[in-house]
Amino acid sequence: MEEPTQPADSAGPISSTVHRWRRLAVRHDLEWSELLLIALNLYGLRGNNTEGMRLRLNSEDEEFMLVLPADRATSPFSLRAHVDPSSPQHGLSELCVDGTPVAEIIEAEPGEEVRGYLRADGTAATLLLQTDAASPELVKCYRDLLQALASDLADDGEPHLFDEVTLSAGGVHDEALVVEHLVAVREAMTAEGLPETTTLGVLTPALHSQTAFAELAAKVGPVLLFLTTETFEDDSPAAEAEPSVPEDAAAADPLVPATSHQSERLSEILAAAREAGHRTSFTYTVGSEPLDEMRAWLLPLAEQTTMWPSLTILPAETPVDDSQHVAAPDERLDFFLEARRLLEQIFAPTQLRPQPWRCYRGLWYRQHAGELLEGPYV
Repeated sequence: MEEPTQPADSAGPISSTVHRWRRLAVRHDLEWSELLLIALNLYGLRGNNTEGMRLRLNSEDEEFMLVLPADRATSPFSLRAHVDPSSPQHGLSELCVDGTPVAEIIEAEPGEEVRGYLRADGTAATLLLQTDAASPELVKCYRDLLQALASDLADDGEPHLFDEVTLSAGGVHDEALVVEHLVAVREAMTAEGLPETTTLGVLTPALHSQTAFAELAAKVGPVLLFLTTETFEDDSPAAEAEPSVPEDAAAADPLVPATSHQSERLSEILAAAREAGHRTSFTYTVGSEPLDEMRAWLLPLAEQTTMWPSLTILPAETPVDDSQHVAAPDERLDFFLEARRLLEQIFAPTQLRPQPWRCYRGLWYRQHAGELLEGPYV
């Protein structure tokens, strides 16, 4: 692989960080833009904006969107705007690595919180679970959200039809509540003219019982379940009866991994969902466990997954605490590139491939296992 060249309109010397990352891209056989986006997810932006930043950028003639922390004093990434009217670059905003321009910024907005939003070139809508809405108002509430998201896309006077609608309930643990809201979302979709074949997805840790999966199959049809493992709480009888294993004991005895039961339990939930006719996937944050532990934890889940999981990057160290990361700061980017290769191997038997637009802090954008991924990317 040839080393990427500096943008033609860049001025000044190339930073040592860019040189080092170029060599890393060659060693891992990655496109430059792929490594750049992974590093941006990992390190965040230099600055003091505690609200974070939503960035839409252009890298090698493709558009990407990321949601990043923006108060990382040690990050090599910064934004630069050309404000001199006499400059040929007037009005241009750039993403820089230690002063070296590496990408064009299309849009930058403060705030990490993402409201109801559109992905996949406007074909997929995500609705946040409306916890404040009373039960009789749920269908109207979700119809209003769908209409609001579609309004900017129906410029020809015809209603905009989504291919997929996802309910985001990542922090909700009430199974009955999530089922109730999914039923309301499907009714709202039908009322808005979306056909039954439109995918209804849900991002949640709450769904776990055969009863709930059967009720959903009967009332809304097949759903796409993304089980959020980071906020999952195991309330099964087996978990309550099983004696707890101290973390230091688990570390001392590799035969008693502290998280083995949870991994098996999550796999059982995905299997139950599949038996009821639903599609299955999950979320997992990479970076807090060694690679061998990550592999052992994920293998049971991979066997029950029908859609590429949301494998996200543990963000850059917080200003206060850096203890969550398993890799040392100077080895961290290399760790994530090794993890990416291992994850490709874990999921190779499934023949699933990432859809870049699904994940804001992903490890894949345009390239997977040495092959280019097709868009959409945003």
